[in-house]
Amino acid sequence: MIGCGDAEILERMSAIMRHRGPDAHDQVWFEQHHCGLAHNRLSIIDLSSAGAQPMRSDDGRHWIVFNGEIYNYRELRAELEAKGCVFRSSSDTEVLLHALIQWGEKCVERLNGMFAFAWLDTTTGRLVMARDHLGIKPLYYAEVSGGLVFASEVKALLQVPLVRAQRDDDAMRNPTRFLISPETGFRNIRKLPPAHIMVWERGKLAQYSYWSITPSETLTDEEEALEKIGDLVERAVEMQMISDRPIGAFLSGGLDSSLICALMRKHTSATIDAFTIRFASQDQKFEQTSEDVIYARRVAKEFGFRLHELEIQPDIVKLLPLMVWHMDEPLSDPAAINTYLISKQARDMGIIVLLNGVGGDEIFGGYKKHLACLHAEKFGRWCPSWLQGAVNGVVSQLPVASSSRGFATVRMAKRFLGYATLPAAERYLASDLSLNARKFAELFNGADYRQTNFWEKQHALMEGNGSSYLTRMCLNDTRVFLPEHNLTYSDKASMAASIETRPPLVDKDVAAAMFQAAPHLRIKGGIQKHLLKVIGEKHLPRDVVHRPKASFNSPLRSWMRGPLSPLVDELLSESQVKSRGLMDAKTVRRWVEEDRAGREDHSMWLWTLLTWEIWHRTFLDRTPDGPISLA
Repeated sequence: MIGCGDAEILERMSAIMRHRGPDAHDQVWFEQHHCGLAHNRLSIIDLSSAGAQPMRSDDGRHWIVFNGEIYNYRELRAELEAKGCVFRSSSDTEVLLHALIQWGEKCVERLNGMFAFAWLDTTTGRLVMARDHLGIKPLYYAEVSGGLVFASEVKALLQVPLVRAQRDDDAMRNPTRFLISPETGFRNIRKLPPAHIMVWERGKLAQYSYWSITPSETLTDEEEALEKIGDLVERAVEMQMISDRPIGAFLSGGLDSSLICALMRKHTSATIDAFTIRFASQDQKFEQTSEDVIYARRVAKEFGFRLHELEIQPDIVKLLPLMVWHMDEPLSDPAAINTYLISKQARDMGIIVLLNGVGGDEIFGGYKKHLACLHAEKFGRWCPSWLQGAVNGVVSQLPVASSSRGFATVRMAKRFLGYATLPAAERYLASDLSLNARKFAELFNGADYRQTNFWEKQHALMEGNGSSYLTRMCLNDTRVFLPEHNLTYSDKASMAASIETRPPLVDKDVAAAMFQAAPHLRIKGGIQKHLLKVIGEKHLPRDVVHRPKASFNSPLRSWMRGPLSPLVDELLSESQVKSRGLMDAKTVRRWVEEDRAGREDHSMWLWTLLTWEIWHRTFLDRTPDGPISLA
């Protein structure tokens, strides 16, 4: 914080985020600037006290607090030493501090890593904050009474008396299950976007972007792309294995995580622990997805990993409010529970760092919606409107589930027909379980879909920038869905268990290179993630590379018919929904009834609405000091 507060408030802010760094904590207060820095340390590189934070320069002028890892810190250190810099530790934090002093804030362009940091010059009182290129690490802030407060989590900001927990109605009228920077769901609390620098100087705040992906589609030769991007992926895995603490891996058995594990084995002969999940048999009946654990066992045996299998049978009524507390924002995805449970198991075994496969679908073109949106173009062009109406009429009458099992094909067909005939931008935006304009208006009492931050931040890119439709979809996923959804829940859920997760496929050089690639390197002959699969064939068994895709998800539909059913009736009752003054209560009730009858699959949206109600109760209805109890 700067320009407000005191050391006692700073300690409260730090204490409520102790889960992010349980190994050590410290703070420093600068009375002349009415400014303080605090840090909770998760010791990973240089475990000694020399790596502690807040860290200062030798002359005491410069101070830094830093969350994340700089993977190319050894190369930067050698360059800085050649310029005369003297180091007291072997930490990447000290390298970052010297880089900032030597090169200024523009040094972020040279960093390869995940980071959110604040750098204070005590001579001038100038404070610089930055977030990494693709938004792996979060940074929140609020301006208050001529001052600024900032932290890795919203709950820390809410410890400041001048920061009030108030709902941002414009942000909450949202067609999807996550918010886009700078929105957080809280009025006057903002999130710094990825690849942005923010400067506080003389009581004024300014921010600017320092990096962006510019697609070109000029890389057309498959052999050239295979060599270039294959080398970058392998280099990213090697760099992200740097750690002075035990390191393991998420292993779903899918292409992304399996490739990460295969490349990890190339760079170490040590025993590596890998973690996977499996569904209980009764839950699998409603999900109708492929058995990940079979492929995870195959990969673990192939590369000599020690595999730990976790069956998802959680106390969901207890875990849901815990996840809402740790997410901070009204972000709802049951996969966060998987991440948390795996992270907790790893932490209990003394493993502190886990590599994962996040980012492969966004960057390499792996989501089913990518292919579905391309097929929808043909559907609209070749299928006359009268036939479209007839098909939609027939499919709309089919159930998506019985009392004992789900019908995945019908579920996917209904979802496809819900967006297939929309214009290209709306089609893409509605394809990922988001509401189309009609359903959005139903839920939010006639609100205009095109006035949402969700639409305004994405439609311009999706309506054309000279790139192919596929490249635009992947670029938008990489710029928006990846940082605002997948990376956010991955960071929050893993840090809830005091675990650091690292996503090698979200390496900035990998992403930049892949957006030079032509569309056929992403989808070729109907095969998604074509280039990544060709890379995978060099390292993995073919049956793993070409296995059916399964999402990293939870048995949500089973939970909705089981332990969450009473909670839905209580928290999403017509009277409760009306009292919030945000959504149409009758629409919510209709969705509940349609889902239970098996006529429609509203499970993800009912989960989202449950999450929102628990978010209200956690952060707005009381002093937010921990997760609520639903017992």
